[in-house]
Amino acid sequence: MSEAASEAEMADLPPSAKLVHLVLQENDRMTQSQVTEETQLAGRTVRDALGRLESAGLVTEEICLKDARKRVYTAKGTEPSESEPADSEPADSEPTEADATECTATCD
Repeated sequence: MSEAASEAEMADLPPSAKLVHLVLQENDRMTQSQVTEETQLAGRTVRDALGRLESAGLVTEEICLKDARKRVYTAKGTEPSESEPADSEPADSEPTEADATECTATCD
């Protein structure tokens, strides 16, 4: 997605979705409850914002390997953290033990 398209998508979003996107950009991977706690928004508002962001292609949703009932959200286009080197395998590859460890820390 081009930067111009990304900006156009963001312009159409409500302020709550923009806040959720900002929080996800500042934090590598977060569950819905972590986003709710960080933003101080209502759970329903965060759920709606995450849905809008995912539909706009600005956020990815993954199943937590430790607890399949939970989802982990990541803002697209964010710089990889130190725990995720830039030359790491694509997200659609098979999960590794390191992925499970990272998810365990996120999902707790």
